Amino acid sequence: MSVEPMRLLCYLLLSVSLASAYERSPVVVATDSPERSDKVGEGHWFLDFGEAAFGTIEITSPETRGGKVTLHMGEMLSADGKLERKPGGTVRYQKHELALRPRTPVRPALTWSPPGWMKEGFLSLPKGCPEVMPFRYIEIEGAPASFSPDQVRRVSWSVPFDEDASAFESSSPELDAVWKLCKYSIKATSFMGLYVDGDRERKPYEADVLINQLSHYCVDAHYDTARLSHEYLLEKPTWPTEWRLQSVILAWHDFLWSGDDRSLRKHYATLKGRAMIERRTKDGLFLGWNDGEPKDIIDWPANERDGYDMKPPVKTVVTAFHYRALVLLEKIATHLGKTADAREFAALAEQTKNAVNDQLWDEARGCYRDGLDPKSGQTSNHASAHANFFPLALGLVPEDRVGRVTQHVKQRGMACSVYGAQFLLDALYDAGEAGHALSLLTSRSQRSWLNMSEKLGSTMTLEAWDPALKPNLDWNHAWGAAPANIIARQLMGIEPIEPGFKRFRVRPQTASLERAKIKLPTPKGAITLQTQGSEAASWRATLSVPAGTSAEFQVPFSGDFIAEGEGKPVELPAKNGRAILLLEAGNWVIKARR
Repeated sequence: MSVEPMRLLCYLLLSVSLASAYERSPVVVATDSPERSDKVGEGHWFLDFGEAAFGTIEITSPETRGGKVTLHMGEMLSADGKLERKPGGTVRYQKHELALRPRTPVRPALTWSPPGWMKEGFLSLPKGCPEVMPFRYIEIEGAPASFSPDQVRRVSWSVPFDEDASAFESSSPELDAVWKLCKYSIKATSFMGLYVDGDRERKPYEADVLINQLSHYCVDAHYDTARLSHEYLLEKPTWPTEWRLQSVILAWHDFLWSGDDRSLRKHYATLKGRAMIERRTKDGLFLGWNDGEPKDIIDWPANERDGYDMKPPVKTVVTAFHYRALVLLEKIATHLGKTADAREFAALAEQTKNAVNDQLWDEARGCYRDGLDPKSGQTSNHASAHANFFPLALGLVPEDRVGRVTQHVKQRGMACSVYGAQFLLDALYDAGEAGHALSLLTSRSQRSWLNMSEKLGSTMTLEAWDPALKPNLDWNHAWGAAPANIIARQLMGIEPIEPGFKRFRVRPQTASLERAKIKLPTPKGAITLQTQGSEAASWRATLSVPAGTSAEFQVPFSGDFIAEGEGKPVELPAKNGRAILLLEAGNWVIKARR
């Protein structure tokens, strides 16, 4: 081997050893049998495991003498229903020659390597885990006459996952299918013990972790994988500007949902730095980066930015994330007793909010522009969906502008990536546009979750909506699983108000759904909520409030509503003419007074 390749090999080995040194969640092994098996020819079998998983194949032959089979493994079917052997992009397929051993389990020698441009940052597999790949289907050629499908097992790895911790069902089969796809994606993509951006890079990114974090919380009361992934990224941040700002959001979610503030206390100084206050303009906007690292990203892939004007150094979206970091740093500082810091963060956040609304607002069009050049004062003429739904989701839009901004966003449709969809849907629900949000969740368009499962055939969420929009996409990317948390947090409306769910909000926005039922795990126990009816007169909800908690129930209709249950509800100040009821632990029925 020449000197340069040897040097590169040593560098790669060092990168892997460093990456493997970080603490991770333990992973557990599972085995399963094929759900379907077809003999398609002499010695030729096709097996389907029902869902893709990260693992390997184990074959135990009853033969007293050895033999050899050809094994094909992959994620995708071809148009004629066969295992696709040339799937394209980074959809996975591998072929292996496998020597059978008498009555002894054997596994193929799977392979993985990072993309050619990626020289560091990828993680090694957890200790004790052999090389794995994501696959659902296998074909076996050259099988002996005695072969039967019960000789095959798939062995897969993930963090421990309680399937019964959460549940959701509704009157919409489409919505139920989206929930199932996204819940399973959270489990199946956790094979590294940290959240990674799929099998292509096997590397954590803040934006992936943010969506994975909230979605994992909503399908299992499991907090350590998100916390460890977040803390890994505090030491090894990635390149996008906004994603570094998101570290503060990750830290706040960890505390608010789990009730554990140890990570906040340990990393407070680093979190302050993540707000990058030194990048502020004199009037409170955020000066981003068009070149180098970090670099402003807005959305990914780049063609999903709705034509965003990337030229101005001050971008509305980046400034919105800076604002949200300041708001949450005030909350964190207050909790930690750092009152001077809290006052400073509050003042900076207010200045930023005023600057955005003074300088980036287009009164004639009723929306925000993409950015401005602080030197010339020239404002971009472009007003993308992103420059409007991100400020909505991140709390920058004054109440009297919400309606106009929302109309601008609705006209653009799903004009963003699967990552942007998290914030678009948050913005729509926060603005009371539940019907439009539900239509996006249950759509079958190219930019939809049902496109991933029904048209393309994936059982995990994709990196992008469709190969036509990102040719090198992968089929195992949890940042596409936003509905797992959107359905729980926004459609059913359950979120913690006080850390660890000491008090939580319930604000159902089920729109046209005639019924919906959820079980949401929390550190205090499961919350269950069921709604029936889509009109005020016939609508009712049943809610279980775990011991040690209380719920602020926001009735979704105006009018006179009552709560009947194990105690006396307290009426809190109404919002927009709609009652808010404080409910203590127990079982409750909320309905219109007759």
